[in-house]
Amino acid sequence: MDNYEINLETLLIIPFGNGKSKIYEIDREFIINKVSLDVIKESCLFFGCSYNGRKEASKEILNIDMKVPILVEESHDIIFFPVTSCINKNSIWISYQNLIKYNKFNDFSTVLFFKGNRKIKIDIRYNLVDNQVIRCLKLKSFINNRKLFFEKMYLCDNDIRDI
Repeated sequence: MDNYEINLETLLIIPFGNGKSKIYEIDREFIINKVSLDVIKESCLFFGCSYNGRKEASKEILNIDMKVPILVEESHDIIFFPVTSCINKNSIWISYQNLIKYNKFNDFSTVLFFKGNRKIKIDIRYNLVDNQVIRCLKLKSFINNRKLFFEKMYLCDNDIRDI
């Protein structure tokens, strides 16, 4: 497979050999001929924004420079987070909205529990995953608060016009 856009069922993108990635969805998994970062970048463009724009927005909102979570698609709050540096083309990227919980497996591994009863072990420390989830929570909270603010402003503005 050569092209893939992240969607509501995408759970995880893991490097798989040279220049390839394994995509996990709720009901299936497959190999794509792209590195994980390219899947993220192309999905951002597919949904109307550049990866760099999304990355800069997250950096500004969260006041961080490294391992920045990315809001890939805004209307469904599709957020993915890397477990290594964003500039690492072969980072593992995890879907925040599809992650139900995560448990420490051992000192060097974490078990991820996703929607659809998918359970996947990754060789990443629990604390690193936990820190990234907290960043996603902050990003989602900020975005949702901003949406609510503008919805209230719009409703108030329309109420005034109706008088």
